[in-house]
Amino acid sequence: MNLPSNKKECFAQLDDMLSEADKRAIVEAEDLFEFHFTLGLWIRNNWLYDRSEEELESLSKAFGIDVPYFATDDLSSEILEAYKKYLKRNK
Repeated sequence: MNLPSNKKECFAQLDDMLSEADKRAIVEAEDLFEFHFTLGLWIRNNWLYDRSEEELESLSKAFGIDVPYFATDDLSSEILEAYKKYLKRNK
């Protein structure tokens, strides 16, 4: 698995990895916090930890986090929020 560097790559990997039931659960979730310790943790462990500051900053900007300090929790949440919107648009 390649580390995604932008939204398109993140969404493509999630599309390949998740089942239709998983995608439906994301779309139907009222609060994506329920995914914080499941899919969100997977994103942090596999995509965010052990990346350079420059890589994290670039990925953060792709998801609208444009601040000098960011937390991987914030970025994983933004990825999930953006993915939910992407799924809703592509039903």
